[in-house]
Amino acid sequence: MNVNVRHLAVFRAVVKTGSVSGAARLLHISQPAVTRTVHLLEEEMGLSLFQRIKGRLVITPEAQTLLPQVERLFGQVDAVQQLTDEIRSGHSGSLTIASVASLSATIVAAAISRFSAVYPKVSVDLRAQSTRQVLESITNHQVDLGVIDVPEGGTDMEAVELCSADLGCAMPADHRLAALQSVTAADLEQEVLISFAEDTRLGWAVREALRKRNTHGRITFTVNQTFSAYALAQAGAGVALVDPFPLLMGAFPQLVIRQFKPSIQTRPRTLVSSSRPTSLITRQFEHMLASVAEEFTKRSAALTRRVRAR
Repeated sequence: MNVNVRHLAVFRAVVKTGSVSGAARLLHISQPAVTRTVHLLEEEMGLSLFQRIKGRLVITPEAQTLLPQVERLFGQVDAVQQLTDEIRSGHSGSLTIASVASLSATIVAAAISRFSAVYPKVSVDLRAQSTRQVLESITNHQVDLGVIDVPEGGTDMEAVELCSADLGCAMPADHRLAALQSVTAADLEQEVLISFAEDTRLGWAVREALRKRNTHGRITFTVNQTFSAYALAQAGAGVALVDPFPLLMGAFPQLVIRQFKPSIQTRPRTLVSSSRPTSLITRQFEHMLASVAEEFTKRSAALTRRVRAR
């Protein structure tokens, strides 16, 4: 037996309104169309669904037994329709993000918090990974969005730059260099330095800046993520040449950061696969992330130039 769902909708309308005319008005169809549909459904089921008793249309006991299942069916249909509307408007669904650690704990975390306030029904899975792992996750379609802080990608990826921020010198607030507006390579002559490894773009750029100025300052401690550099600086191990994002989140309150000259910029960007469709939710989060990144950039400029009061 194949039961037509549209026929069930007419049956349900007759039950709900108590008459053929009421069902016709509810469904915006003619009364003869309602009557024909009920007869077709009775033939499909081999059951009598209504009887006329003293001029009134009364549901039969057999139809009454079926009614809870019919209501359950249309409850599921309504739920599908509601979910469809939410997905179409970007208010429901899921989002998986792979981000390098320094950004996942800063601008990405801030964007997720703001995004969830607007779209509370969207579930978010955030994965802190290395740059290589982020690229692999995008290539293998394991995540919806990648966020990295270097100008890398692939031919099958769509990259969008979020912002740019100058690297700074992070140090304890009572450090002798904290009184400067900006710090040059020459100022770091006698300092123990903390930065990224030479095989990274930022690590190489820092070393080139030091070499060009013939400074004897050397990078004693290398790290693979910004937070480790900040932790070493806070422990008094040296001056960290890093991006300013962790301080913008209020982490490491004992440290200050000053702009490093010559300017070396980090340029966070988003990545999505160009070999599969990008969801509306992903695009909406990209817009939110870009807005947060722009705010961070403005705060970063003020933070790296701030000199503490004497």
